[in-house]
Amino acid sequence: MRLSFLSLLSSALATSAVSLTSLPITFSDISGTLVNGPSTAQLTAQTWGLDGPKVANLNSTSFDWWYYDVVSSALDYSLVLVFWHAAPSGLWANVAGGAQPPTTVWSSLVVTLPDGSTVQSGTVAEELIVLATENGSSGTLSGTGWSWASLPDMSLYEIVIDAPDVGVQGTITLQSTSPAHYPCALASAAKPGDSIAFGEFFGWANAVPDANAVVDLTINGTKVAFSGSGYHDKNWAPVPTQDAIKAWYWGHGRLGRLNVVWFDVVLNDGTEQSSNYVVQDGKVLAASCSGASVRPTVSNATFPPLHGGAPPGGFAINMTVPGGHTLQIDVAHTTVIAGEEGTFYRWIGELSGGYVGGAKWNGTALYEQFAF
Repeated sequence: MRLSFLSLLSSALATSAVSLTSLPITFSDISGTLVNGPSTAQLTAQTWGLDGPKVANLNSTSFDWWYYDVVSSALDYSLVLVFWHAAPSGLWANVAGGAQPPTTVWSSLVVTLPDGSTVQSGTVAEELIVLATENGSSGTLSGTGWSWASLPDMSLYEIVIDAPDVGVQGTITLQSTSPAHYPCALASAAKPGDSIAFGEFFGWANAVPDANAVVDLTINGTKVAFSGSGYHDKNWAPVPTQDAIKAWYWGHGRLGRLNVVWFDVVLNDGTEQSSNYVVQDGKVLAASCSGASVRPTVSNATFPPLHGGAPPGGFAINMTVPGGHTLQIDVAHTTVIAGEEGTFYRWIGELSGGYVGGAKWNGTALYEQFAF
């Protein structure tokens, strides 16, 4: 039996001390049909609604997506799941495997297995229904069995897929360990009207920078069960990706006592902007749009990355925290888990490093490079 997102949300709320009647709520019934005319996007902070829909009147050159991933501590499994509100024309070439989904609301799922192989799935729907409660969100691709639900404070997310018609059934659970943030500040510190975008158009909200995650799925008869580090964010823009951004490096990882998220963006005018997020032992040390840089290393180390270029052999990340302390982190690839040659590459890999002159650690990460 397929569970609705309202059932999931009700179950989640039953474990907390809040009720729907005491929370700010926005209900969005998002059609899978494109609109002719301009789109509008929310690119400044509001008092609530961090993980809700951000683009209204979606046309062929705008996009809005909810992204989830999990990587195992042994780097033998990974999972990436995206709920899309977009046409491929607003994204990048071959984003849907070269296909043209018959609707603008769809999902894609890619899982990497220990033998290096991948299993993939996804679905399309006529509508995406999203209930934004406080800062969390719950959504369902109507009639498909693909849905997610969160607590209002974003501390817990559960994705339920009950779609035997495409061979996928099971759950993905994320228990957050670190507070949500925007490019330049914690969500709790952002003031209404503050920018939550890179440049003029590229919005980003990181609801779950790190989570203790559990995956329990069956995909086309293959059992996929593992635990590890989870993550959830969303991006959006009222223009195509290549008009909003020239290139970016993004990733998240665990390094010893640290949870880190980096997002280093090059705008079309050549300006570089970065987001620097560091949590140590549960305490936020940095959440700002300064003090971080990511550079390619080893081979094909061109900066900024060029569309059509080969992937770099690794990355070097510098992140500054208050008190003048600097983290230096080396990133070494383990497995390429997705990519479109010349446009983007996504990896799981090993982190090594720590504070300059201080303790050094090892860890794991999931990360990517895009160049348009």
